[in-house]
Amino acid sequence: MRIRKATSGDPWGDAVRRATTATAGALPGAVNEHDWNDVATRDIIAVVLYSLHLREHQRVERVPWKSVLWHLWDDGRVRALAHEVLPAAGHDLTDADAADDLVVRRWRWLTRTWDPNAPIRPRGREPWSAVLHHGSGERAAMPEPRWDGMSRDNGMGVPDPAVEVRTRASACAVQTAIIAERGGYATYERVRVIDGEFKGQRGYVMELGWADDDATQTMEGPAGYVVDLDDTEGTQEFDAHQVKRSRGHRWPRRPARSLKSERPTLEFPPLQSCAENLAKILERASNSEVVEDDLRGLIASATEHVHSRIDWQASAEPRFTWQVLQHQYRLPERSSPKEHAVIWEITLTRHLHDPEPTHLLALSKEEALQMLARCTAPSH
Repeated sequence: MRIRKATSGDPWGDAVRRATTATAGALPGAVNEHDWNDVATRDIIAVVLYSLHLREHQRVERVPWKSVLWHLWDDGRVRALAHEVLPAAGHDLTDADAADDLVVRRWRWLTRTWDPNAPIRPRGREPWSAVLHHGSGERAAMPEPRWDGMSRDNGMGVPDPAVEVRTRASACAVQTAIIAERGGYATYERVRVIDGEFKGQRGYVMELGWADDDATQTMEGPAGYVVDLDDTEGTQEFDAHQVKRSRGHRWPRRPARSLKSERPTLEFPPLQSCAENLAKILERASNSEVVEDDLRGLIASATEHVHSRIDWQASAEPRFTWQVLQHQYRLPERSSPKEHAVIWEITLTRHLHDPEPTHLLALSKEEALQMLARCTAPSH
């Protein structure tokens, strides 16, 4: 497929500016150029705007938000659009040294993985210049700063690519832009039911519903709302014409003496015994047989259990995210000369939202790391 660029002086710049305005509309203030989440949310929208500008031969400002929202419904659609359109327009997405191509640089930033343990080096400080000078004149490469030198409050330990982490936030920002242009109610906005079984009741919008048209690749709406009513357990779904804006309270306040006027009591799950905890770990593991009966019996007699995440990393090619977990069980003195029994667990996913993660067990850290290396090798 050949893509002919629509006429515009700086379409990528136009896309970034329009995406910045949309992202800011969903934030308490302006987009913070030093915040990883803000920048990722904005740049995902910009890539979709720019790609649709190329594919549809429209100026960026004329690309309809309903088309952008359809592509932002999940990161798979974002990736498919970018890989379909951008290379055909001369953007080599495989070029790691595309210093002069801002689009490629941003796409590679959005699809790379991150090291949550990298050293912190905020932007604005004197740069490392990527080298450390030694007295001998030798130069050693300096590590990359965590989050590209940006701050990151939400999801600060997640190593997965920004396109997986923030596409949903980008979709929410575009939904807010659509509501601002065409009307509708945003999340946590107070509404009154004007038709149907719950007529007269009030509550807060919790989710927005959209009509997904795959043929035209557009999202129409809001077509409906999920509302948390003051005097009804749970939530209820309504078509857009069944609700109207209401005033008098702001989230999360409720009218006095309504069903949900009292703050819910936090209920914590009961503590698991060591035997129950081990059973859950064995149930999800694909190689539970490595924990033999003798060790299972020892752990069942343990007095307490402690769990630590030793590592959490990701790779872009091949795409893997892994966590290395250590499960420790304190043994009673009479049952074993050892103070603890230890099981190592590796959790592997191919995507941030992978519904079927792989769980593998090992009896030593060395075995666990060897298993991890085998599973994440390029040829695996």
